[in-house]
Amino acid sequence: MRPYEMMVLLEADLEDHSAELDGIKEVIAKLGGDVDKVDIWGKRRLAYPIDKRTEGYYALVYFKLDPSQQKEMARLFSLRTAIVRNLVIRLDQE
Repeated sequence: MRPYEMMVLLEADLEDHSAELDGIKEVIAKLGGDVDKVDIWGKRRLAYPIDKRTEGYYALVYFKLDPSQQKEMARLFSLRTAIVRNLVIRLDQE
């Protein structure tokens, strides 16, 4: 399993952001990964509008996942309507 970090941009007008973050953790766990830490940045103004949205709720998720599950995770996140954008970066192993 490799370590990753993922920046997640959620819709700003969600009632319960923590429930959506729990859903993200659940998807990672179902794919055999381990979530190490979730760093919540909160609601922030976007640098440019995305689908006519000017604000978003940011969270940074650190997790470990088998590289073969990466594509399936991206597919599952694309089905969730509350996730506006996500970016996954592989961390260097020490």
